[in-house]
Amino acid sequence: MTQLTQPGSDLYYSWLFLEKPKKDAIHRLHTFCHTLNRLLQLTEKDIFKIKWAWWQQELHHTFEGKATHPDAIALQEVIQTYKIPQTLFIDYLDGIYQRYSLDHCCTEEDFKAFSYKDQGLYQSLAAYIYGFQDPQVLHYTRTIGLALNWMDEILQIGGNLKQDRVFLPLSFLSAWQETSSSAEKEALLDQEAKKAVKAYETALTLLPPREALSQYPSLIEAKLKSRQLLLSEGHFIDLLTSHHELTPLRKYLSSWWYWRRLQKT
Repeated sequence: MTQLTQPGSDLYYSWLFLEKPKKDAIHRLHTFCHTLNRLLQLTEKDIFKIKWAWWQQELHHTFEGKATHPDAIALQEVIQTYKIPQTLFIDYLDGIYQRYSLDHCCTEEDFKAFSYKDQGLYQSLAAYIYGFQDPQVLHYTRTIGLALNWMDEILQIGGNLKQDRVFLPLSFLSAWQETSSSAEKEALLDQEAKKAVKAYETALTLLPPREALSQYPSLIEAKLKSRQLLLSEGHFIDLLTSHHELTPLRKYLSSWWYWRRLQKT
């Protein structure tokens, strides 16, 4: 279990009402993707390239039923059961290579492409486990991934600035560096928050109503993120020194209420 899936986390509550086989499967998928993401922490490029190339081969072995890494072995059954396409995993691994070389996003379109590699592909992989009939769901997962990434960038702005790892477009970064005014910085974050909320609202329109119940884990995850963003509204500048979080009780009640609402539609 990673820190992101422990009790109290958004993912924990988004998966809370999944039946056990799907919950086990999504945990295996998350663990596998988390292991791949650890490549991004490597500081020496040559070592990264060697390990990335090894995972490229291991991915092929995984789809042949010949995996050797424990997390890949655990994933083999999930891939078979839920018929997850190999191309999505290849794209996910390719995205890690591209993200490793990236230290900023030039335009908003670059940010959208980055968000797809960072969150959209993962949401697409997870959608196969949750189950869907309409391929339109994969348009939804791309956009909900963008919304989640945008919200994360704002909510984690303080830590990201310290690490010099802010992937919001250069237009934001340039404006941010050119001002020392708290009010102006607040306005910049508010502007990005509005864009994130708009992406979230767009994603909701892309999800076919009959697929909402099956895809509820990603809906709950986005709902919790949007509520955390709302909690910060009016004082985004505080995110530079702290991280606003809903209490576990509020997360549980929000998740339960949304789950019950989806069951009735």
